[in-house]
Amino acid sequence: MFDAWMGNTELTAAALIVSVAVFLPLQLLLCFKVRSRVIRLLPVIVLAIPAFVFYCSAIMSTDWNGFGYALLAIFTSFMLAMCGLGWGIWAIAKLVQKRSR
Repeated sequence: MFDAWMGNTELTAAALIVSVAVFLPLQLLLCFKVRSRVIRLLPVIVLAIPAFVFYCSAIMSTDWNGFGYALLAIFTSFMLAMCGLGWGIWAIAKLVQKRSR
């Protein structure tokens, strides 16, 4: 995919594993168990800020650092997408629950 390595660790695989194994279950847990919308949005807010900063840094950089910032922006955006998938699963579950009544 991106074939980015840090030591013996492939960064793309690490980001995918963290996204699916940490952020998706965390977002699902927050959506189903917490009433406060602000707390449910906390992972989205926490990930949106660095994604935006990395994106802006990638655009502003003129050398190879811009490529690194773009890679980090893609990784954090994928983690943000996993949070969005959690919200989608929660919305579908609520819709199915509402229709079954």
